[in-house]
Amino acid sequence: MARVLVIPDSHLKIHVIEQGLELADKLMCDKVVLLGDYFDDWYAMDSDYDDMYHYLKDLLRKSAGRIVPLIGNHELSYLGFKCSGYNRRVEPVVRACVEEDYRFCFAAAIDGILYSHAGVTRSWVSNNRIIPDHVVKYHLGKKCSAEFLENAIGKVEDLNVFAQVGEARGGHGTPSCLWADLSELVADPFPKCVQVVGHTPVQQIEKFGNCWFTDVFSNGNDSDEYLYVKDGEPQIVHYNELVLGETIL
Repeated sequence: MARVLVIPDSHLKIHVIEQGLELADKLMCDKVVLLGDYFDDWYAMDSDYDDMYHYLKDLLRKSAGRIVPLIGNHELSYLGFKCSGYNRRVEPVVRACVEEDYRFCFAAAIDGILYSHAGVTRSWVSNNRIIPDHVVKYHLGKKCSAEFLENAIGKVEDLNVFAQVGEARGGHGTPSCLWADLSELVADPFPKCVQVVGHTPVQQIEKFGNCWFTDVFSNGNDSDEYLYVKDGEPQIVHYNELVLGETIL
């Protein structure tokens, strides 16, 4: 089974990705999953977008498949589905990153765990007929549901399906895997599926049911936590402890 290091929403903070990559090397990880939302941040300068664009392009070019880059709602924002933080001045830069250098995916399954930006709810799958209800009831079990979901989500071509926003984030629809709030995912998770997500800011990495929430670097939160998955078992690791050698009290 693969060793996986998860890097949550970085929002123009290249050091968040760099620290994660250092940890991944330290832990000899086979895969590094980026959970999306590389762009937009409070008080960001336009040059920060250009820096992240070139950084990501170079990083993915050299990754040789080790890095699994997922798309977030702040990338979808530059494809015509604007959300808070959208910066019209940098749209050509971000749009180029998502479209011209497109290597992002909406969900990824590794060793029975589903990774996506915000998480997959049962209602979103059902309401959009991504998987027919009778197939869900018959087919899915813990060990196959993640791979089955990844395949089904990967076949969805209509971006409107991914732009659906629930009430917790100010919308009126069924929240997609780019928009589900922590409260919405906890209330209606896809059954029997372990998920790892970002999107909803948390002070520390938390687990609710079968869902791990990892967005610890947003909203000015000063964290050094990352999620490390070994043999299909997630655990929290600290950059300061493992890389810098500092003692965590």
